[in-house]
Amino acid sequence: MIVLHKKDSHRNSELLEERLAELVITFKKKIYSQAEKGLPFIEEDGKVFKTDEEIEDWFREIKEELDWQRSLSGDGCYINPKDGKIC
Repeated sequence: MIVLHKKDSHRNSELLEERLAELVITFKKKIYSQAEKGLPFIEEDGKVFKTDEEIEDWFREIKEELDWQRSLSGDGCYINPKDGKIC
């Protein structure tokens, strides 16, 4: 499970949430008060990604994985070579 740990009404937190939404994946949000330090960050299956570099690497990897998975399950259409019927 992917969890976005974020501050309430915080620009960097909102940007990360938008990027996650653009991936069209399920994720949970855990919202903290403004006093919490070290936010925002992403957690996936117990692994924590806190620094900008870690988060960017995580986004790159998850996007590559999603692109590959979606390429396998796309809504492809084909022409039957025997009778010429389409899908």
